[in-house]
Amino acid sequence: MRREEEIYDDDPPDSDGLEGPVFGGTRFAYIKAIGLDEARAMGLVVPSEIKLPPNVKLYALHAADGTTLGVTDNWASAYGTAVQNNFVPLSVH
Repeated sequence: MRREEEIYDDDPPDSDGLEGPVFGGTRFAYIKAIGLDEARAMGLVVPSEIKLPPNVKLYALHAADGTTLGVTDNWASAYGTAVQNNFVPLSVH
């Protein structure tokens, strides 16, 4: 039988440097559709040579504690990033 400290360990053996709370040995992240204004409010800086329409849909990837891990232009990229970094991705509507 495993001890409780082992089940709720904050550093999984395959830790990749991206932080996030661990629940029962699982790191959750959530994907949320956002607009350009919200992305800029979160600190996204778009290079001047990239022109985005004002109504563009972006996707933010957040750790379960709300920390922003990244912003991308498509859901599949956000999902893939979460999985590659050992998070279990969840969508937020």
